[in-house]
Amino acid sequence: MRMRVKLALVCGLWSLLVVPFGGRPAFGVEEMTPTDLSRELEEMPVLTGEEWQTLQLDTKVAFIWGVGHVVTIEENVVQRHPELKRPDFTAKLAEGLRGVPMSTIIQAVDAYYRNNPDDVDMPVLRVVWRQLVKPKLKTGIADRPLATSQQ
Repeated sequence: MRMRVKLALVCGLWSLLVVPFGGRPAFGVEEMTPTDLSRELEEMPVLTGEEWQTLQLDTKVAFIWGVGHVVTIEENVVQRHPELKRPDFTAKLAEGLRGVPMSTIIQAVDAYYRNNPDDVDMPVLRVVWRQLVKPKLKTGIADRPLATSQQ
């Protein structure tokens, strides 16, 4: 079982770091040119609609799959260590997306950016949260009321 969790973690992180950026690692020197080295990333870039709209379907699937792996790993950790259970972002993401096919998530994100071209700077996960997760929740992060939370 431990090997499966480690494998899922590696696959999930790999897909989050590599696939959303056209198959290039999000950071690291092995793929960077000398001019790129002068502007090393200070933090993990956030995938927004601008990039999302340029991705191929298989890359979008890999991104959503990677997010799903992170959520699944978090759920497995909480099962083994119940004292870590809390209504954080990951738990609410799992609650709101439970049973939703990846194709539905991708179609919803595609439709959002198509119908809201002024929001291309909005992160993909914020779109997922607002369009798919939040409408299915009774309470928000930290069990705050959804009407007053800034989510």
